[in-house]
Amino acid sequence: MAETAITTALAKVAELVAWEAAVLLEVGDNVRLLRDKLEWLHTFIRDADRRRRRRDDEFVAVWVRQTRDVAFEAEDALDDFLHRAARRRRARKGAGGWWWWPRPGCAGQVALRHDLSGRIRQIRKRLEEISDNRAAYNIEHTRAPAWATSAASATTLAAWDDLEEYTVGLDKYSDMLKEQLLDDAVASRAVVSISGESSIGKTTLARKVFQSPEVRNHFEIRTWTPLPHKCRAADVLRAIHGQATDQLKLRRDPSSRQVPAEDACGGGPGKDISNQLYKSMAGRRYLVVIDGSIAATDWNSLRASLPDEGNGSRVLLITDPVGLEAVGHAGPTYEPVKPSRLSPEDTYELFRRRVFGRGDCPGRYRSRYYQDVFRITRGLPLSIVVLAGVLRSKELPAEWDEVMAQLAPAAAREQQQQQHKGSGSRGTTTRHHGGGGAPAREQHKIMSMAFDDLPHHLKSCFLYLAAMRESTAVDAARLVRLWVAEGFVRPRRGSTMEEVGQEYLKELISRCMVQLVDKDEFGAVRAVSVHDRLHAFAQDEAQEACFVESHDSTDVLAPATVRRLAVLSSNTDRHVQLSNALPKLRSIICDFTHGRRGRCIVQGSDLGFLHASKFLRVIDIKGLELKKLPNEIGSMIHIRYLGLQCGDLEKLPSSIGNLVNLQSLILGGRRALEVAAAFWRIPTLRHVVAPFALPGGALGGQLHNLQTLHGVRPRGWGGGGGNPLANAANLRSLEIGELTAHHAGALEAALESLDLLVHLELRGDSLPASVFSVQSLRRLQSLKLIGPVDAPEGPTGAEDARYIRPNLTRVSMWCTMVKQGFVDMLAELPNLTELWLMDAYDGGTLAFGEAGFQRLHELRLALPELEDWAVGAKAMAGLATLTLLRCAKMRMLPEALAGMEELEEVVLYGMPDMVGRIKEGQGQDHHKVKHVPVIQTIY
Repeated sequence: MAETAITTALAKVAELVAWEAAVLLEVGDNVRLLRDKLEWLHTFIRDADRRRRRRDDEFVAVWVRQTRDVAFEAEDALDDFLHRAARRRRARKGAGGWWWWPRPGCAGQVALRHDLSGRIRQIRKRLEEISDNRAAYNIEHTRAPAWATSAASATTLAAWDDLEEYTVGLDKYSDMLKEQLLDDAVASRAVVSISGESSIGKTTLARKVFQSPEVRNHFEIRTWTPLPHKCRAADVLRAIHGQATDQLKLRRDPSSRQVPAEDACGGGPGKDISNQLYKSMAGRRYLVVIDGSIAATDWNSLRASLPDEGNGSRVLLITDPVGLEAVGHAGPTYEPVKPSRLSPEDTYELFRRRVFGRGDCPGRYRSRYYQDVFRITRGLPLSIVVLAGVLRSKELPAEWDEVMAQLAPAAAREQQQQQHKGSGSRGTTTRHHGGGGAPAREQHKIMSMAFDDLPHHLKSCFLYLAAMRESTAVDAARLVRLWVAEGFVRPRRGSTMEEVGQEYLKELISRCMVQLVDKDEFGAVRAVSVHDRLHAFAQDEAQEACFVESHDSTDVLAPATVRRLAVLSSNTDRHVQLSNALPKLRSIICDFTHGRRGRCIVQGSDLGFLHASKFLRVIDIKGLELKKLPNEIGSMIHIRYLGLQCGDLEKLPSSIGNLVNLQSLILGGRRALEVAAAFWRIPTLRHVVAPFALPGGALGGQLHNLQTLHGVRPRGWGGGGGNPLANAANLRSLEIGELTAHHAGALEAALESLDLLVHLELRGDSLPASVFSVQSLRRLQSLKLIGPVDAPEGPTGAEDARYIRPNLTRVSMWCTMVKQGFVDMLAELPNLTELWLMDAYDGGTLAFGEAGFQRLHELRLALPELEDWAVGAKAMAGLATLTLLRCAKMRMLPEALAGMEELEEVVLYGMPDMVGRIKEGQGQDHHKVKHVPVIQTIY
């Protein structure tokens, strides 16, 4: 896509133009003329890209490709100039100089400018030739349709986060699926399957049933495993085993810093994962969901790893008809559930919900578009949703009519025009051909229109998702940081770049190009995903435009011209060599991990293959067993994002302080690392997630951009109370470990200065209870304490906590050993919605006051010594989820639970006596929970 290439080149020109005038002497006019030419081309290229996607004119395709190549050449010339100039600056400083640039008459500077000037003249000449060719070959520019520039709608729309997966038209299939999963007549392990064409709603149907109260009550273990491209059987087994283990253990104590061998980098080589999975599932009724086509050999491995003990366990396969052949002889097997396309009525209902939420299309237009939506989408849910995403931002009726005309099949266009001429309030009927369907090209046409309709900046953001692993949730914070590092996010007065990036993500969700997976209580997106078909579209478009080259580890034969490389593999040997020189490379994203725990699976790389990539801006690598970074990393001065989740690094080179443009440093591992003092003077730092020793006294630089500081531990913090974070007053998220009483003064001084802090995690042997009374933390939303607090009854001034912590919504306390007074303080917090007390209370009796915890939505208690738990009649009125873990001494459940009408789920883990008390008919506590839809018991 040439549009993104020109956008990038223009951004690079703007960066250079912003430099001081002495640098641009004799070059500035050429740079500005280049910018003007690129801006003119930018206005033409959007239409040309749209026509290129239709593949109706080979001349247009050639013109677009040539324009893109010249834009890349311009970016290379400007990047090379900036790189060489910065190297000269570093050499000058190393020699004792302090100027950014040599004096204007310096021969080196003259040569540098002369070289850039010559390259720009050549580029402008090529652009002139390409423009002449456009005229010579009659490549005409057609104006973009009016709807393509519309940014707002006059209609009342559903909110961006009210676009959940509506299961319109799937109730019949949902009932069939539940009947097969819960069938007591078949005690043997049985295979249930959902089969059908792509985009028909198979995963949506399965997820609805998977999360239903009946299924959650019936199965002790439920796992969901998407199958990525070319996955190995061992990886599938590990993913299932990891989820099962998490459900059985619920949570490992985070106060323990020991990493189990099977979780360490390498995934426990030599261990029989099949045997481990078998033992985990033995004696338990389980539901294993496999989302994707599975090979017959992998299916045989899975069957052998799952016990069949006659307890009604099930395996649910979500696949296409071809995938069903793999399970043809798998023991008890039910008839496949085969969803069909939606009827015209259900098509419009899904469309209406996606566009208007609880509202509806104005009555005078409803019949006008009722048939159009079905004619265009043919009842295919993904097509309906994407079309709704396009029309959500369009004005009724003119822009809607134009979009419909663009998408309506040619054979139906005349009929459509006739209907519109005589349209009134009356509806029309069309016979539904359940088995028929629009060809794949019609769905591609809808996706192309949705992509064309995106603003310039969102096109790059969407295509970047092609570098993410398919069928997997994407962490929103990581994605936004990458967008910022790539330069896709535009500054906006009054907002941070991350806040603007969140708005971009919400707009993509609103346009139905991206699916919302999770968000927090304050509306920030936590995770997103992309439908497989849209992900494939993004990869095809990104590959065609040379925006991202995607490979698995078996075919990394990227050409020397590759600019962004994504290596996403779940099918790899433990030794992979990435040795090709990539001189044009700007970004590399590699994911060699498997499973949700991110085990490393690749050995034998020292990042030497990146030495020739002097223009690198983004390095994001997971899964390499990496012990140290090469010292040459310091010469990659363009790097904005450096993410290495590659086991435990042993040391960092001192040259890391040379990365003067670094914004995000994300390092995995738990081994404490020393970092050069120069690192803390990098003014562009925004996010540091690394096991660094944090020096005492104020950090050396003016870190006004620093927002995230995780994984650090104090080093040299004296008892004098000096503020180690005095120069990082804009921090939003802070996590510190290895704290002791000796650090209390410095820590409190730091907290006093962090007025913008939203998330805080403290870990150590002595934690200050004053985190609830420090006046500055009024914006704090999330607090996690791991270790004993220094005032178990509560801090001085605890009675004011409700006033100075108005935004605190999540509190998680582990091994804090607080007393009743501390809990009474927590009960007064006005917006607390989630509370975890994990080995955190010192006493056998716990009381929640009469009107305490009014906003609490989720409560998790792991209190082995707790005997009596009293809850006031009006306490926790909005509680939805209650989890009790290993509270084996608890005599009975609180009577107040019987009156909690909002309670949806109760989980009892390791409490066999309490399970007996809640049994229907004979349990003394059954009346307290009989109204709860989901009750899970885990031993």
